[in-house]
Amino acid sequence: MSSKDDAFLEEARLGPRAQALIDCEEVPHIPRLTRRFREYVLVDLAHAVMLAETEILTPERASMLLGALLKINDSEGEGFPWLSDSGSFLVQTEHHLAGSIGEDIAGRLQTGRSRNDQSAAADRIFMRDLLLDAMEGTIALQGALLAKADTHAETLMPGYTHLQHAQPTTFGHHLMRYGAAFDRDLGRMSDAYSRTNLSSLGGAAMAGTSWPVDRRRTSELLGHDDIVVNSSDAGGFARDYIEDVVAVLSLLMSNLGRLANDLYVWHSWEFGYLEVADGLAGTSSIMPQKKNPHSLERIKALGGQAAGWLPGVMGCQHSIVSTDLDICFADDLLTGIGDATLQALRLGTETISTLIVREERMAEAAGAFWSTTSHLADEIVRRYDLPFRAAHHVVGRFVRDSIAAGRTPGDVRTEDLVKAGKEMAGIEVDMSSEDLREALDARAFLTSRCTEGSVDPKETRKHCAGLGKALASHRAQWAAQKEHTDRAIDTLLQRARELAEA
Repeated sequence: MSSKDDAFLEEARLGPRAQALIDCEEVPHIPRLTRRFREYVLVDLAHAVMLAETEILTPERASMLLGALLKINDSEGEGFPWLSDSGSFLVQTEHHLAGSIGEDIAGRLQTGRSRNDQSAAADRIFMRDLLLDAMEGTIALQGALLAKADTHAETLMPGYTHLQHAQPTTFGHHLMRYGAAFDRDLGRMSDAYSRTNLSSLGGAAMAGTSWPVDRRRTSELLGHDDIVVNSSDAGGFARDYIEDVVAVLSLLMSNLGRLANDLYVWHSWEFGYLEVADGLAGTSSIMPQKKNPHSLERIKALGGQAAGWLPGVMGCQHSIVSTDLDICFADDLLTGIGDATLQALRLGTETISTLIVREERMAEAAGAFWSTTSHLADEIVRRYDLPFRAAHHVVGRFVRDSIAAGRTPGDVRTEDLVKAGKEMAGIEVDMSSEDLREALDARAFLTSRCTEGSVDPKETRKHCAGLGKALASHRAQWAAQKEHTDRAIDTLLQRARELAEA
């Protein structure tokens, strides 16, 4: 067999590659390959084990090949002799194997396989494990958030719409808005996992292979739940599972970024509702008084970047026809997407866990600007049998006149309400001063809510308990999935060693 010293498969057919193509296509892939070293080696090991078990490789050749692959796996990439100008893991591995066990054995690793299904298989393991890590991070975040929400189920604060005082709420109830969203995120990740954890090996270039490979066996060895049946789909040309995962992570980051935005605004001196822990903040190089909420700013920035993830990936994968090379360049984005998601989850969990809440300041602001007047309108409806719209007009005029007179909810006058009732609805309001102040009391507003999921602290705690049970279910499912994949990889390595030693 003739020796081949170049690092490219194309030389025999096309001759030397242009340096511009090497610099712009091959070299940019190398950092991605180094990050996915483990995934590629596991795919090679599973394929080689299957070739041995189906006797496509003789025991002697399989033993040599698996022994060399196991050494690569055990090195965890330490000291791996990366070629500086090849962005193909196939070429990198074959070149290394040829130097240790010879070209004849090294070249047999690709029997019944293409770079298409090899890379697709590594991508699916990477994305599967990324989802498992993101689930773990979201479970931790949700646990911290539910604990904080339960603690602050009675922590009175203003509710906002249009960044204006709307109705009183509690900090716990506000947090549960995001608890519900993160619960949906966990459900979406679980759904995406079922579509991602499938085996691509055996699809070959696109048409399958004439070699009697056992696709179900490589699926089992790698801890997949099933195979991608259509060979062209498996070969990497139907890439919607990547868009699926990126969409799910983008939604997660949007929810987390929205929460960080709320906390960021409330961290300002003008609000003064809360602070991040000192260790999650920074200061100014010139203004020593500054406490800047760095953790929230980082989460906000990553959440903003996430808005562009899905369009970027879809743009790469929306080719003229679905067999073009540009679809694989969507992979360039995935490592950064994964890193950003896990960073944001880690920061979010620690920020929520250690958040300093200024309960007195929140409560002081809660009833300061007429946020309970919807309840007053309800009381007028009940007492005088008015349509709500008429009561709304009465209270609106009452608020306008009170503000014009410089009065606050703490020093309202029944005379103003009587006047508004006559002018706007032709009714005689006989509400006492005590009843009027009770109707406008922010804390009384909380317990006046009687609907499921309302701001009543009992409802907040009930919702919190329900999501706690859901979280336990998510945690158990994640643990089972993680145990299954870990056990499969352990079994793969054990089987590879048995065949190598045979």
